[in-house]
Amino acid sequence: MRNWLFTTEPKQLEYYRGILIKADTGVHEQAIALFHQYVPPGSRVLDVGAGTGAFARRLADSGYRVTAIDENADEWVPEDIPFVKLNIDLGITNQVSQQFDAVCCLEVIEHVENPRQLLRDLYGVLNPGGRLVLSTPNVTSFLSRLFFLRNGSFHQFGDADLSYGHISPLTSFELLTAAQDIGWRVLEVRPGGYLPVFDFSSLRPKMLAFNILRGLAYLVARGEKRGWCLLFVMEKPLR
Repeated sequence: MRNWLFTTEPKQLEYYRGILIKADTGVHEQAIALFHQYVPPGSRVLDVGAGTGAFARRLADSGYRVTAIDENADEWVPEDIPFVKLNIDLGITNQVSQQFDAVCCLEVIEHVENPRQLLRDLYGVLNPGGRLVLSTPNVTSFLSRLFFLRNGSFHQFGDADLSYGHISPLTSFELLTAAQDIGWRVLEVRPGGYLPVFDFSSLRPKMLAFNILRGLAYLVARGEKRGWCLLFVMEKPLR
């Protein structure tokens, strides 16, 4: 059983049409729902940090015209979706000449050296009125606050997480402040992924005791406490 309050099942790898999803449980489904809400079908979409191509494939299947960029071409799967190999840290606007109606940037900004520069680049490749759907790990979740209290580091930003490139933790406050300074108009922020309050996928005494702390942390926490990650929808204003 699995719901927002508790789970009895460990997380499993997810796939879309046989393509591995490199994001937390449910993130791609939540993100495509935001696209359906905010971006008309037929729009030109740039998928930044597209990974294996699972979300680009989902976008294309929903009627969007997709171009994908990533620095690793070896993992790319969809042969019918245009793919550009580039290093995002070296800048996007100087490597992508086209303008787009929407941009997708899922679980990417925490991997880059300069998050503000990435937000500027995403702004630069959008047409006026274009929308951005972005996600990043929620470092203010109730679970992350427990991690910080014990270890002095955020959930998903410890030593082990360096192996897959998590180098730039961002709170919602930091990201929204940067976005508004650049000129973005924020349309929505919501929790993403799957982070139940209680995890009973293991019945070891240590895990059962930790669930008590999880529950207490959830009760006392305020602000953006829910969600493995946070999903943001932003707009480049018409000027």
